[in-house]
Amino acid sequence: MGNNGSGTKFIAELRRRRPFDRIAEEHLVWLSDRMEEIVISDGTPILTPGGMSDSLYFISSGIVQLEAVASTADNLKILAELVDGESFPLEALEENRPVFSTFRSKGDTICYVLKKKDFEQFKNMSTVFSEFCKYRSQSFLEQSRRVYRLHFSHQSDDQQRLSQPLMLLMRPNPTVAHFGDSVRTVVALMYEHNEDAAIIIDKDRKPLGIFTMRDLLRKVVVSGGDLNAPIEQVMTPSPETLPVSALGYEAALLLAKDGFHHLILEENGKLAGIVTERDLFNLQRVSLSQITNQINTADTIEWLKECHRDVHLLAENMLVQGVTADQITQIISSLNDQIVCRVLEIEKKGVEIDDINICWVAFGSEGRFEQTLTTDQDNGIIFEAPEGTTSDQVRERLLPYAQRVNKSLDEVGFPLCKGNIMASNPECCLSFSEWQKRFQRWISVPTPEALLNASIFFDFRPFAGNPELSDRLRTWLADICIGQNRFFHMLVQNALERTPPVGLFRDFVVEEHEDCPNSLDLKNSCITLFVDAARVYALANGVTRSNTKQRLIAAGDIKKWPQSEVNAWADSFSFLQSLRIRQQYELKLNCGKLHNRINPYDLNNLDRKFFLEALRQAGKLQKHLSGDFGMRMM
Repeated sequence: MGNNGSGTKFIAELRRRRPFDRIAEEHLVWLSDRMEEIVISDGTPILTPGGMSDSLYFISSGIVQLEAVASTADNLKILAELVDGESFPLEALEENRPVFSTFRSKGDTICYVLKKKDFEQFKNMSTVFSEFCKYRSQSFLEQSRRVYRLHFSHQSDDQQRLSQPLMLLMRPNPTVAHFGDSVRTVVALMYEHNEDAAIIIDKDRKPLGIFTMRDLLRKVVVSGGDLNAPIEQVMTPSPETLPVSALGYEAALLLAKDGFHHLILEENGKLAGIVTERDLFNLQRVSLSQITNQINTADTIEWLKECHRDVHLLAENMLVQGVTADQITQIISSLNDQIVCRVLEIEKKGVEIDDINICWVAFGSEGRFEQTLTTDQDNGIIFEAPEGTTSDQVRERLLPYAQRVNKSLDEVGFPLCKGNIMASNPECCLSFSEWQKRFQRWISVPTPEALLNASIFFDFRPFAGNPELSDRLRTWLADICIGQNRFFHMLVQNALERTPPVGLFRDFVVEEHEDCPNSLDLKNSCITLFVDAARVYALANGVTRSNTKQRLIAAGDIKKWPQSEVNAWADSFSFLQSLRIRQQYELKLNCGKLHNRINPYDLNNLDRKFFLEALRQAGKLQKHLSGDFGMRMM
């Protein structure tokens, strides 16, 4: 384009977009000189599945549709629409692989085109651009899995699964071993990771062989083989592999031809993952009834650990099937309750506490029925001392039992609470009257610490024992809060300290973080805005529900809010919860560290718009809160 008017316009357009807002001016001028402006007529396929792109496209105006694999003119499935300011296919160019989908113009579209050789040279020139491409490439797997899985979630036909790229079906990071490892060592690794196959690799992660449970039975157990023999003596050597870009039906053909049940996937000659017959044909589904039956019959902590894993698997299946976040979180909480109750029963053997009227309660997100895929323990005990005994005497009997329960729950998969909000803490194992005194003190003297405690402990519900104790305490709390103006003044002030992370121009206010660059905290900066406001309205209006959406709906009925406003707040909260669960699912799917941070600019256009609108609704709810309690926004 050169340094003429059009080049200047192009540079100005780039300056508005990441990462070009951080790239040196001379590099942008160099880039502008090598760009070609093209006009693409309506309906033109720009790129098709399996083809290599020789250019990077920047959309100046118009729309480019991203169509699902196996779409037809009669059954067109649109995964996303790319608009002005966006580029494609950056990830495919970065990874030097074919594209997975059809990119088609919708209406006449103007694009700036950068040839691949110039793309590579520009990466060498600009460290900022090179790092951006690397980050986008690393995050593409998570994004594409979510898009494709959500698209195919409404279709149970296995044929649709066979039309997907294997990278969307594979199990990443399979169990691996090396030449010289003993059979015993490899079997122990398979058992530890609950896998029925191990891949034998060299120092460069190139697959050299595969060893399965069938190999163990056929080549070692039945034949009287030596468990201390090196794995290379019993593995299947030089196994056939496929690239991650291959489609499901290619894997199915290979498995059918060779009679195997596992197929190794490679990327750039290195082990990328494994796909099984079950992955391709969805032969095994984890059902709610199966998990419930397993929990009810489990008689060991190790067994319950497997049940907890199945709960996560069920939640992930529901997520990709399009089940709402509200339903997922409530089902997770309900099943987790059952696991906790079973732990209580197992650990109660030999413990003499049947004479004590006791109720185990959940606090925080568990108390609100809002648990996600990652959660620690937040629990406590309400008890009534038998006649002739003191609270201290009863607590002394209960604490050893509570300690065993908390330890076992940690083994099952519920990490110990870092804040020590657990029944094994004497401060969380209190009589009914002691809980009343504590709650009364927090309300009467609302110090910052008291407000923090209220935000956790006031969201409670029963999950084991006598629920009457919890219900009675909840009713008492709702009655005593009414009219406590000083407490509510401080509680509202606390709720308004955080504001939605949205800038003046309806963009996101992000921050650098080691877990996720240019991100914001979905839990503390977004979801908590709704949780805190709903808690205030519930306590101020005698609402005894602990769930955030139920609190908003109940408060709306009492205060006669327009139904459209209540629905907008409830839907926004649900969307943020769904986004959080999806983020955790994707991190777990790729063995990443679970956290609550998200880079909003990595979302597709539609999700970004929903995200911004949800945060705008959080701001509206806070304005309501501010006005109703005569407070100024922070």
